[in-house]
Amino acid sequence: MKRFVLSTLLAISVLFLIAQPKPVKNVILMIPDGTSTSLLSAARWYQTYLDSTNTTLNIDPYLCGLVRTHSSDAPIGDSAPTTSCYVSGTPSQTGFVSTYPVATDHDLVPLDATRAYQPLATVLEAAKILQHKSTGLVFTCEFPHATPADCSAHSYKRGRYSVIAPQMVHNHLDVVMGGGVKYLKESYQNDLKNAGYNVYLDDIQGFRNCSKAPVWALFGETSMPYWLEADKQQTPSLAEMTRKAIDLLSKNENGFFLMVEGSKVDWAAHDNDAKNALIEFIEFDKACGEALRFAEKDGQTVVVILPDHGTGAVTIGNIKACNDGYDKLSLQQLMSPIDNYQLSNWSMGEKLKKADTTEWAQLFETYFGFTPQPAELNFLTTASDYSNSTIPYEQRKNNLSMCKMLSQILYSRTYFGFTTFGHTIENVFLAMYHPQNDVLRGVPTNIDIFNYLCRQMGLTDKMSELTSDIYADHHQVFEGFEVKIDSVDKYNRKLTVKNKRNVLTANSFDNYVIVNNRKVDLNSVIVYVDKTNTFYLPKELRLHMELK
Repeated sequence: MKRFVLSTLLAISVLFLIAQPKPVKNVILMIPDGTSTSLLSAARWYQTYLDSTNTTLNIDPYLCGLVRTHSSDAPIGDSAPTTSCYVSGTPSQTGFVSTYPVATDHDLVPLDATRAYQPLATVLEAAKILQHKSTGLVFTCEFPHATPADCSAHSYKRGRYSVIAPQMVHNHLDVVMGGGVKYLKESYQNDLKNAGYNVYLDDIQGFRNCSKAPVWALFGETSMPYWLEADKQQTPSLAEMTRKAIDLLSKNENGFFLMVEGSKVDWAAHDNDAKNALIEFIEFDKACGEALRFAEKDGQTVVVILPDHGTGAVTIGNIKACNDGYDKLSLQQLMSPIDNYQLSNWSMGEKLKKADTTEWAQLFETYFGFTPQPAELNFLTTASDYSNSTIPYEQRKNNLSMCKMLSQILYSRTYFGFTTFGHTIENVFLAMYHPQNDVLRGVPTNIDIFNYLCRQMGLTDKMSELTSDIYADHHQVFEGFEVKIDSVDKYNRKLTVKNKRNVLTANSFDNYVIVNNRKVDLNSVIVYVDKTNTFYLPKELRLHMELK
């Protein structure tokens, strides 16, 4: 009897192992930043309004659940800590880019206070270091912005581009496509070119002709323009960049990890700019179409599509809709009020601030197709950032910006509504493609998303070890040795370690050290955290200091 039970259990175990899908070759993570669930419905209807034959989004067949996403200490998340959790497994705090959070008295998850400010290895870094896969980032914001930075850099302040940009440059990414020419300093360009990269800055032909990685292709001084405003002859779409990235990355026989962000859905939603939020999401959905078509044909690729949080809660249906009979309004009536809106709220706000007030009415006629009321024009002169206002700043300083005041004028004429200029607490949508249909369903957490990515990539139980290996505290790595840290500039430091005849020097945010006048290349970047006056680097460097 005992032998029968053991045999049965063994057979069940074998069947269970056989049933578990093997890790896939490629993973594509796609994030429409700040996309509220309500925007999904609005975008689908807007697409149908533009083309009555196009009634579904590319992601629709793959929608499978909702995701509970949040920061370590707050239910309403920020882009930096929420995407950090997807790629590193730990919910973190506002502003933290793949960095362990500081424990508080109101944390939503258990934390180890001794690890505060430690860089956290990401699945992108693991794919590159442990599996020799190619890695890529595609986005429409500037490259050191929160979401792309989350995958490839580490900082407790998302706005410290001087700390984040060099990490991204030195982190051995194979493909980087998006905005931010201004932030790729000449020294960074030289570092990339010396490492064998193709670098294209506002060069769409160079980008289109590029046939091999590694490559950086950036468009726009800061972010890429809203698609509504973009020069289509000089600016690639998110779908085109996604298609190009997949083409270049898929040449690696070991596979690839790619993150694609529809960055400016969030920016438009923050400005309560419904039309641009809709267009940016539809452009993101087209990029999803590229990824899904590749995955279905390839048969070895998982695609995970989900926002990091909601923003603005844009929807169709406001007080005006109630007054006009919301359940009798046609699709034409609901959507047509934004037909003549030809600029983003932000761009129009900038034009108004630079123009004389006598020109404002004409600007509205030209770009939005209506003449505002005198009271509305007077309302705009009270904007907090309108420096030419005749109203003293003290009386305006607590008002909204020109851009956000403008949104109230523009969308009061439509049936679109918003609840906030900020982020929202809602669960976000989840869509997945897996060649064997191994997808998550229901309402997984952001940590569950990380665990799913690890399982699909064969990285389960490997991420903590990788963090401790490549982001070890220099006090522990070089314990017993002579250690000195010198200031280079505001954010950069130089580490010098001595042991007998051996001397090691390391610069913050580089990908190499100098040991006894010999360059030693690293697979990861060196991170310096000023809060703890600590360098985080590979623990294996101690071996170089113990040589006789």
